[in-house]
Amino acid sequence: TPTTTTPTTTTPTTTTTPGETLGEILGRAEGVTSVKYDMQITAPGVQTITTKIWMKNNKMRTEMTVEGETTVMLIDIDTQTMYMYMPAQNMAMKMTFEQPESAMEEAQSIPDYNPTIVGTETIDGKVCLVVEYTVEGATAKMWIWKEKGFPIRVEMTTTEGKTIIEYKNIEFADIPDSMFELPEGVEIMDIPGM
Repeated sequence: TPTTTTPTTTTPTTTTTPGETLGEILGRAEGVTSVKYDMQITAPGVQTITTKIWMKNNKMRTEMTVEGETTVMLIDIDTQTMYMYMPAQNMAMKMTFEQPESAMEEAQSIPDYNPTIVGTETIDGKVCLVVEYTVEGATAKMWIWKEKGFPIRVEMTTTEGKTIIEYKNIEFADIPDSMFELPEGVEIMDIPGM
């Protein structure tokens, strides 16, 4: 009796390795409760800015030094408090609370922009999934560290040019709670209207 074979069609997937879809890679960052990293922003016509960031649960600390002056932001999402602390003056100002976006949250929002996976690249010894997407009229490209689901580099191209955000010195370590608190003896100024 003659046998007929029906051709099998397979739906193309983004990658062939198990556990390598964008959702699964991003899912690897969900259990992270404590991380420290440097964020370096290079934008057209602006001096490169490096910000040190510490995150633990719902607390965040950022440190930026501009022209020799260090400014520290201490943010507590649970209590919705935010302080700008100037160590050189031993002074802090209570600010209007703004919900910050971490590198991980930025990566987690990628699926909302209908991204296209363009391949894999290794940056700084880290194998990254490279995705492209459009956000608010800008073309964006993100390199996501496959092992940790953490972004390593973002390029945003607008009419003004290309802005590059690089995440470096990433450490998944337990950060002491004291990093998110104002030191004792700091003068706290309340700004009217804040």
